[in-house]
Amino acid sequence: MGGNAFKRLLPHATFPRMHPAVYNALKAQVLPIVQSFYAHATVSPEAPEKADFGDLDIIVAGPRDGLTHEEVRAALRATCSIPQEGNRTSNFAIPVDAFEAVAQAHKAVAAASEPKQDGGARDADAQVTFQVDLNVNGDYAQWERTVFCSSYGDLVFFLGVLAQTAGLSFSIYGLRLAEPIRTYPPQTYYLSYSMDDILSFFGLSMDRWRQGFTTQHDIFAWLATSPFIHVLVARYRSPEYEASTKERLHDRPMRMKFINYLRTQELPACTSGISSTTSLFAVEGNVPEKIDAALRFFGKAEEHAALVYASRAQKRAKELLNGTNLNAWTGVNGKPIRFVMDEVKERLGCLPAAGGGPASPVIAVVEPWQRALSEMEEEELRTLVVSVKEEMEKDGRLEFDWRAAKTARLEKKQQQQQREEVIADPAEEQTTAAVAVA
Repeated sequence: MGGNAFKRLLPHATFPRMHPAVYNALKAQVLPIVQSFYAHATVSPEAPEKADFGDLDIIVAGPRDGLTHEEVRAALRATCSIPQEGNRTSNFAIPVDAFEAVAQAHKAVAAASEPKQDGGARDADAQVTFQVDLNVNGDYAQWERTVFCSSYGDLVFFLGVLAQTAGLSFSIYGLRLAEPIRTYPPQTYYLSYSMDDILSFFGLSMDRWRQGFTTQHDIFAWLATSPFIHVLVARYRSPEYEASTKERLHDRPMRMKFINYLRTQELPACTSGISSTTSLFAVEGNVPEKIDAALRFFGKAEEHAALVYASRAQKRAKELLNGTNLNAWTGVNGKPIRFVMDEVKERLGCLPAAGGGPASPVIAVVEPWQRALSEMEEEELRTLVVSVKEEMEKDGRLEFDWRAAKTARLEKKQQQQQREEVIADPAEEQTTAAVAVA
């Protein structure tokens, strides 16, 4: 509900939900003002048939050079504001009488509702205020996604449910795999940031979205053209789902209407979407196959394969070549374990298998020794480690001089301090150089 951001700052103000007439009047007044400050500014299409509105959200990107929050606040005639730096949402409290057209619309709505409620006096005594939010985006691509994902009520939720049926996740940031790739550290993997491409993947027409929807039924009918919808139809029409969701969505009327639509309406045949794999996305399960199809659709199969290979190679290297195993296999303790490990890595890197793996720039994150190790059995590695340890022990390369190591560390530390002092005082460096020349 509007006004939540100002509960403490404006304790005596009231932020009533806006009748569509008041909401549209406010939008007509403030949107042109905001558009004069930003290269991109709009209000996402609202949910059809919505009875009232809590606040007005304007999505913006590309601020004018030198633009300040105070300049925007003054232009919007806001009595109070909550600024947020960077790409975040700032809030503005605008009095009902800040714009004449808004005040007139509010009075007309109040007059029409007087016979139904004894609220005329309340508005006269209270400081009626409306909340306007500026959702600032970093670039046009992010702005475009935000506009789409903020449109038509629960639309983004419905698309997210479609994505889940294929092991994917959809949000304002784009379409990604639901589970991260288990590299070190785990990596979230996005398939696309383009709304046109994402809708094409779902088998939905972006042109139809741009035309707009006048009813919720129109939105549901559009979503029903996606092959993904058939999974939801089977799910929502099952007796198990009906029993488990009884009265669960009473506070989400649009979602409940969508579920009822899928339960009762005759849906179009599964002919749209990804031509060669439409039937795959129209049935429950087969998530690995669906993910593979999604990777191919977005041209990500090769890159993803390289990342998965890197993940497996790094995981195996971490599990096998570690201090615990080397100690168990060789009996070596302390610093010499590092000597043995470094030598083993060097020899692994010289093996033919070190050049394996998918051909991709991504594979550069996998060290050659990790590639070779991914092809070896544990017993092979143990034999190599023991052999390396014996050779190094015979050559005296496992002996560790603690005093020499300590002296070397101190010398390195002193050299680093001297370099930092020179950087901090360039004049001293020039003086030293001049003396050297003289």
